Formats: sequence, structure tokens, C-alpha cells
Amino acid sequence: MTHIHFDSETNYFYIQNSRMTYIIELYQNRHLLHRYWGPPISKFKAWNQAPNQKKTFAAFSDFDNPTESLEYYPHEFSLPYQGDYMEPSLELTLANLSQIVHFHFQSYQIMEGTPELEGLPHARNNQDSPAQTLIVTFVDEQAQLTLEHYYTIFQQHDIILRSYKLINHGKNSVIINKLMSASIDIPFDNQVLTSFSGSHQAEFQLQKKVIQPGRSIQSTRRGASGPQYPPFLAISNANTDNFSGEVKAMTLIYSGEHAESVERNQYDFVRLQIGLNPDSFSWKLDPNDRFQTPQAVLAYSQSGFNGMSQEFHHFTRDHLVPPQFANRFAPILVNSWEMTYFDVNHKKMLSLISKAAQLGFEAVVLDDGWFLGRENSRSSLGDWTVDREKFPDDLHPLIHACHEQGLQFGIWFEPEMISQKSILAQEKPHWIVRSKNHAPLYSRHQYCLDVSQKEVQDWLIESLSQFISTYKVDYIKWDMNRHLVEHESQITVFGSAKEFAHRYMLGLYRIIDSITKLFPDLLIENCSSGGGRLDYGMLYYFPQTWASDNTDGLDRQAIQDGASYLFHPYQITGHVSVTPNHQTQRHTPLQTRQDLASATNMGYELNLLEFSEEEEKRVIKHISEYKQSRPLIKYGNFYRLKSPFTSNQTAWLFESQDKSHYQFIAFNNVFKVNQHHAIFKIPYLDQNANYVDQFGREFSGAELVYSGIYIPFGASDFQSFSLELSRVK
Repeated sequence: MTHIHFDSETNYFYIQNSRMTYIIELYQNRHLLHRYWGPPISKFKAWNQAPNQKKTFAAFSDFDNPTESLEYYPHEFSLPYQGDYMEPSLELTLANLSQIVHFHFQSYQIMEGTPELEGLPHARNNQDSPAQTLIVTFVDEQAQLTLEHYYTIFQQHDIILRSYKLINHGKNSVIINKLMSASIDIPFDNQVLTSFSGSHQAEFQLQKKVIQPGRSIQSTRRGASGPQYPPFLAISNANTDNFSGEVKAMTLIYSGEHAESVERNQYDFVRLQIGLNPDSFSWKLDPNDRFQTPQAVLAYSQSGFNGMSQEFHHFTRDHLVPPQFANRFAPILVNSWEMTYFDVNHKKMLSLISKAAQLGFEAVVLDDGWFLGRENSRSSLGDWTVDREKFPDDLHPLIHACHEQGLQFGIWFEPEMISQKSILAQEKPHWIVRSKNHAPLYSRHQYCLDVSQKEVQDWLIESLSQFISTYKVDYIKWDMNRHLVEHESQITVFGSAKEFAHRYMLGLYRIIDSITKLFPDLLIENCSSGGGRLDYGMLYYFPQTWASDNTDGLDRQAIQDGASYLFHPYQITGHVSVTPNHQTQRHTPLQTRQDLASATNMGYELNLLEFSEEEEKRVIKHISEYKQSRPLIKYGNFYRLKSPFTSNQTAWLFESQDKSHYQFIAFNNVFKVNQHHAIFKIPYLDQNANYVDQFGREFSGAELVYSGIYIPFGASDFQSFSLELSRVK
């Protein structure tokens, strides 16, 4: 059971479930201190706390007690200019230009469930996964500000949600220069920092480093969460791996500009922070107004990074993904992009639909190039009208052909973008995100629409709704192929120029929220040139994301392995593409590409019309097998067994919830002539049970766990092997 309570004798708040305890202290009625986060403790006596000592240069408020300084304490929330010299959680500028505020404890409240955040994606309430929330309220009466601290804990997940709400009760505006979603101080114990870097076509590249004295920060100013530094950090013991060891991790339910900070100070406290990027954020908080931060998601694991991932996967399944898709399979689709690119037309799509139905697909997606004048990436974004030269009879005959043959019909949009060469740009030039004083900058020959403007939001909601209603499409691929550069609106005047990026994101959330509520059963796939905006904010609206434009059979192993730290593989879409690969020109076997895509929400993206009869048979067989294994892929627990970041091999395991069925997938990338064996151990099996594979062979669980199994990879590069195991009753 979840349980939150306050011990008035010790001033400790206990936030706990049966597996985890999180303890914060109300100190001097003014501060919240971090005291513990780990396995269950029912009664905390703080025997681990060292006595304070007098230190030169330390600031103290009591003249007769120089040992009492905020610099010595582990904070949950830190204010500047009060003796704690590490990075603060909050920075304000008051009307009198003072930046000093003093908050005092006012009250606390314990509520059932999770708080709903207005205008922001957030953890959903779920009756099957109960939660409790602690709200601790502090007030600065002189500044007339109220600050609410939110902590949510779940009965079934070792997850803490944290966020803040700042309320202005005064007569003057206040400027928020920084307000992080979570901050936590932990004693340094030689932990290692884990995070991700990346780029377009090389997303979620794993990074590990020792935490040195000083401050390390990763952030984005691109208007989106970005592939360069996804919103994630974790600290762990030096010997922690996928299978064992303690992990404390953070991510953010937000899709815009963010920052993660790790700071180790002179007294060996490590401060972890996550939230809106303070370097590119500012907010004018008017009288009687309030500001809400995005929710931070804090995960705890005693069983390594696989355990951490399990917490994130199960939490997102129960509390983030739209519930109407929780028990619904996504269609196995073929996408037209790498078959036709912009040269798409009625005849080609009709042939693709016919072939897709013949081979056993469940949906066909018409990608970019279908709308008026769209011959390349230089024009037409914003003019969402069917090109009647390419589709003389409109899209209705194609959609009818799909539905008649039992297929769903999907289509590509890039709603947030506008081309210079477009009717929309001529009619609404003030809708372009650009400086009023300088020439705009292109990216991919296009501009961003200023969705901070309500007029633009309303137009997009109306345009998309009308299209969806007219054509009755079953699926949309929602793309975003450039990031923000100029953070300015030509029309809207904000309290600060640094409000723009967050205003943009709030406007986008309003658009997406409106569309998904109007069409709740419409499956929308998130995409931003692949993983350019892959985060929990988008997952709240879109149940799946195209992880990368790079579909290469080698590179995708690392991308999918890295993304799995936060996202369950079925929340990621992976397609079988042609060889040589269009991004890398690398040749990989069809079987390897099929096995790789089968470890995700699977589809195809190539020219099926060029396949030989033998290749078609292999596609039919693959789709049939995937349909059989799809319940295991969607609902199963996922484990990383061997990492492509540290090995020439990759191995993953899917486990059914009742632990009766398993799918083991392994890749051997570069063949070596002196490699005579490839032996893989398969943890997570029952050592006391026996298992049978798809070939009828029987194994003991203990042997597979401790001794392993030889995998017969071929004598060539980029080989794969899939093993299905069923528990013998």
C-alpha cells in the first residue's frame, strides 16, 4: 500500500510503498531537506547524519551558533542568497528588483490520486494503480508568494513524481528566472552518472562518466526535447549494471527546452536537478496568476538498469500512454516514404495497397508528397490540400480500397511547419516564427509556425479536424522536421523574450490535446525526423514514436537499446527497410532487419513491388510470426542482456507477464574468424523450471541462467538469431 504520513516529533514526511521509502524533513519551518531514498524504512532515526562543524566562509543566521549553515544540509529545494552556494531550484526578480525571497511552511495536505496539471501532460489517475500525493505549502508573506511542493507515490511503481506551483498573491508582477521540477541532494559515494547524447539518425547514445567536483549540465535551446540530450539522468554505484545494483534516475514529462544538472560540492554532496532550461526560460507572473512546472519522474531500482527500465515502462503503461490504446494492437503497416519519397501518386499507392493486403499487412501509410505542389522539401507545408495531379480522384478511392481489403489507411502531416513557397505563407506571413527585424533562418527549407499564437492554434485544430472528419483516416504520422532557432513571435508580446519556447510548447499541447480528444480512437504516431522530440510529454498524447530515421540494421541496435532505458520497445516503431540502407549504404541480411524490427512496434518501409517471390514468402512468414508474438512484445517485460555500446553483440529478452513465455533476440555484428562460439546466458528464467524452444529442444532454467546457450551465428557480418522459450508445465 502507498502511505504518506508526517511524524510531528521528528518533522519527517514519509513517502513510501511496500518496496521503497522517500523521506524529507521540514527543517526550521522554512526548508525541506532530503534525508533518505531507498529500500523500506519504517522508522528513520537519522543515525547517518554527521554533526555540523564551524567552517570558515560558511554563512549562518544565528550569531551564537556558527555551525548552523544551510551549506551543510542536503536539500530538496534550494533558494539562492541564503548560505547554500550550490545551484538553486528557484530564482525570482521581484518588482523592487530584489532576488531574495524567504518562504515559511504554512501547511501540508495528503490527497488520493495524482494531480492534474492544467495545460501540461501529466501522470494519469488509474484505479488499477493507486497513488497518493503530498502537497506541502510554503508562503513568503512579504513577497506575497505561495509555493506548493507536489510529491506523488504509486502503490505498484517505485516512482516519485515531483513538481511545483508558484502563485502570486501580490499587486505587482514577478519574474521567474528559474524553477526546476525536481532537485535532490545525495551523498557522494563514487557514483557514476549515466545520460544520453545523440543527433539526427544517432539518437540515444549511452554515456557514462565519473562525477567529478563541480557542475555538469546538459540542456537544449532548440524548442524541443531534442536528440542531442534527451531529458534523462541517472546515478548508480560504480559496479551497477543492467542486472544488479542501485539506480536513482530522473526524466521529465515535457517536450520542450529542458536542463539536467549534476553538481558535486566541497562537502561531497551531489545535487541532481531537472526541469525547464533556466538559460532560455523566463516568465512574467502577473498578480493572481500561477505557474506550474512540468512533472519530473524519479525512478528507483535495486536491480540495476533493467530494474530502472521496468519501473519506467510499467509507469508509462499505467499512467501516461492514452488508456484507449492500452489493450489495442497497433497495425502492422507499410509506409510509402522509402518506396516513393516525394514521387507518390494514385497508381503507385493503389499497387502498394493491393500488395500489402496480399502479404498480410494491416495498414498502409501515405507519407510526405501527397499535398498541393509538394515535389520536394522546399514548398507547400501548410497547404494541406490533396494534389489532384497526383491523385485525380482525391484520396477517397485509395481509402476505400484500403478498407475494402481490410487495411487501415494512414497519412503523414507536419502540422507545425510552413514553407516559404506556400499559399499559407503568402496569406499569413505573420504566422512564421521569426525576428521582426532580421531575415528568417531556414532549416530543411522550412519555417516553424508560431503556435504560441492562439489564432494559429485554432486554425490548426480546425484544419486537422476537418481533414480527419472528411477522409476518415485511421492513423496519422505527426512529424516535426526542424527545431526552433529564432525564439520570437511577430505578433504576441510576452513579459519576457525567454517566455517564447515554453509558450510555443503550451500552444502545441493545446492543439494536440484538442485533436486527441475530438478523435480519441485515431492512432497518432509521434515523429521528429525520428527521435528529435522523443519524450514523456509526447507519450502522453501519442502511444508510439518513430525512434529514428536511421533504419540501418547495425545502427538501430544502439538506438533501440538506448531508448529502452526509458521507453518500452512497443512504444517505439521500427521498420524493415531496404538494403543497402538508404542512410548508411550498409548491406544487412533481411532476417537481421526483420528480427530487429520485431523487437519493436513493427512495420515495413521499402518497395514491396520489387520483391521476388521468395522475398514475398519471407515477408508473409515474418508478418504471421510477428502477429503470434505481438502480445508478448506489447505486454511483456523487456530486458537488455548484452549491450551494443560495449560489445560486438546485442541481446534482448521479452518475458510474458505470467513468466511462461520468452523471446530471446541476439545479434552478432562483425564476424571474426577466430570466433568459434557465441554463448549467451539468459537471466530472469526460473532456475527450477524446464523450457522448450521452437525446435522442440528442452532446457533446464538453471543451465540457461548460469551456463548459457550456444547461438549458431553464420560466418558473415550482421547475423541475428531468435529463440522462443515456453515453460514446461
